[in-house]
Amino acid sequence: MFKLKLLSISTIFILAGCVSLAPEYQRPAAPVPQQFSLSRNSLTPAVNGYQDTGWRNFFVDPQVTRLITEALNNNRDLRMAALKVEEARAQFNVTDADRYPQLNASSGITYSGGLKGDKPTTQEYDAGLELSYELDFFGKLKNMSDADRQNYFASEEARRDVHILLVSNVSQSYFSQQLAYEQLRIARETLKNYQQSYAFVEQQLVTGSTNVLALEQARGQIESTRAEIAKREGDLAQANNALQLVLGTYRALPSEKGMKGG
Repeated sequence: MFKLKLLSISTIFILAGCVSLAPEYQRPAAPVPQQFSLSRNSLTPAVNGYQDTGWRNFFVDPQVTRLITEALNNNRDLRMAALKVEEARAQFNVTDADRYPQLNASSGITYSGGLKGDKPTTQEYDAGLELSYELDFFGKLKNMSDADRQNYFASEEARRDVHILLVSNVSQSYFSQQLAYEQLRIARETLKNYQQSYAFVEQQLVTGSTNVLALEQARGQIESTRAEIAKREGDLAQANNALQLVLGTYRALPSEKGMKGG
């Protein structure tokens, strides 16, 4: 009888050991959305995901965040987005370091340069930017076979890469556009100053307090500045075209306001 009770108690403990008292496991929600809108090559997730976090912390200029958001919304197809960025980079001539600023790990963009014959003018654009991610995106695509490229564009890696590519390209295009706008504004202001100086020298020539050479020098400054304005207008038009291309829209951009005359 004692052995039977001992066996029953042992059986109870064995069965109890098979019962888990831990809470039922529930799989945590994945940080990446499970579904994306439109096609497999869609850039915009159906719900808020990685696109809504991260890059907004780098930019303090609300205009930049609006343009980046617009670009992400307008470039939903990964292949088309990559082609637009590549074409914009070709138009933009990003290797021209003398004309375009560079994005790096610093907190802003600094450009030094001026009109010919004048002291350099420094313009600083503080963007609160600390993004230092560089992606050899096009080099990677070039080395892929057609099948590998197709699989890549259907992957989460491609969504992340194109997303970063768009954010970087829109921000740099915007700051370069603002730089071109500011250079054009300075050139036009300089022309007004030279025209006033020419009128003053002309009056001096009438009174005999200067000579013809001084007047010709003043006229040369005006002509040189007019040529500089034409060049800056071309730079601004090129910057606007590149930014509009990557944005996926051809509406008027902020810098175009008030820049028709001059």
